[in-house]
Amino acid sequence: MAVTVLTSAAEVLLATDHDPYVRGSLRAPEVTGWTGHGAVAWRATDPEERVGYLMSLGEPAQVAALLADLINEIPHNTRVTMPRGTPPLLPAWVAVDGTDWEFWWVDAPMPSQLLEPEVVDVLPEEVAPLLSAASPTASAQADDPHVRRWVGVHGPGGLLACAADTSGATGVGHLSSIAVHPSARGQGLGAAVTAALARRLFEDGADVVTLAMYADNVAGGSLYRHLGMHNDHHFTSGPLQVRSRW
Repeated sequence: MAVTVLTSAAEVLLATDHDPYVRGSLRAPEVTGWTGHGAVAWRATDPEERVGYLMSLGEPAQVAALLADLINEIPHNTRVTMPRGTPPLLPAWVAVDGTDWEFWWVDAPMPSQLLEPEVVDVLPEEVAPLLSAASPTASAQADDPHVRRWVGVHGPGGLLACAADTSGATGVGHLSSIAVHPSARGQGLGAAVTAALARRLFEDGADVVTLAMYADNVAGGSLYRHLGMHNDHHFTSGPLQVRSRW
């Protein structure tokens, strides 16, 4: 099957029906992409890591077929994101040592949470000790220049919960580093900071709010589902390793 080259963000958006995940990855009008076998692939910026990836969307078998056609155009160790289940379907000389994660989105403000009135803007220096205790590998840290604002909830001993606004694409709000101190979990603080920051992003003009989480974060998935978010994208991301065929 012939592969069609896409040369703009508009063409990639059209080919993917303006999918929220795709929208969040496109930060410039010019982009290189491809479509074929019922799948779409494009070069863009990962909304969490904010580094370049070759991203793809479609059924695993469709994406595997498209990437097989593009192998000669993909440098070794290129970061790739593909639907979960795709790596085993790639050619035998191609492998992805990846991490499984999920993409969540919502297109309307979340239900008001009991502790939402306690959520306020907080300073980066307040966030650092909380993340150290609650989420040391969070995608956005206190000194991250891509964070537009931090929100959180204070307690007697300091900051108990936080969330970061790392939005970068037009009309797409993105949440990162949602964390609750281990001593304060189970009280609704995670729901409060998530709902409050999402509400602010909608008020700022976003028409969709997104976030990403590791696939094994069962508690996070339960929280986001409770808040009305959708997670119809399950991905694997990692370096593409192309070996000799013989």
